Amino acid sequence: MKVELHLHTNLYSACAVNTPEQMMRRLIETGYGAVYITEHDAVWRDSDLWGLQRTFPQIHIFPGVELSLGDQHLVVLGTNDAHYVRMADPAEIIDKARAEGHLTVLAHPFRWKGGARMLWHGALPDALEYRTCNQDALMGGVALDTAEKFHLSVVNAGDVHELSFINRFYVNTDRDVEYARDIRQIVLDGAYRLWPVEE
Repeated sequence: MKVELHLHTNLYSACAVNTPEQMMRRLIETGYGAVYITEHDAVWRDSDLWGLQRTFPQIHIFPGVELSLGDQHLVVLGTNDAHYVRMADPAEIIDKARAEGHLTVLAHPFRWKGGARMLWHGALPDALEYRTCNQDALMGGVALDTAEKFHLSVVNAGDVHELSFINRFYVNTDRDVEYARDIRQIVLDGAYRLWPVEE
């Protein structure tokens, strides 16, 4: 299944250009089976998420959040618990997410200086972003080396802020993502492939 792990809309993320409806239409047109909406420091209400899902039954729409922790950005997939937005300690966020079965991904860790600082302080998420629309091949290579050092998974994600970011970087899972929490076990099992495929 083709899955987008990191997407923003202009409903909650000021840096995003397009509406949720525009994003969902483009994802469906390009063959995605699932998407995690990960607004910056904001979560969708259940009623709004379900409304969007009813409008677009062709794709599984799941909640998430991208937390800004200084220069570090931590994505929590599968939750719309607003308590995460009020938390500041990466280790506590990761512990809470693991206890609740949510995947944690350090977003574009080498985009900014200090973006991976939590790793050297012992706060290890489940995965690092490897390639995104905001992390080029050079930074991705550093992320890959760092993930190997800390025995972490890597994922590709669009880090989508506008329609042109869709269909550039994503994961193909070996099994369907039927429920929001499925993605954590899929990534931990290595049951996915990065796209584009790196040689």
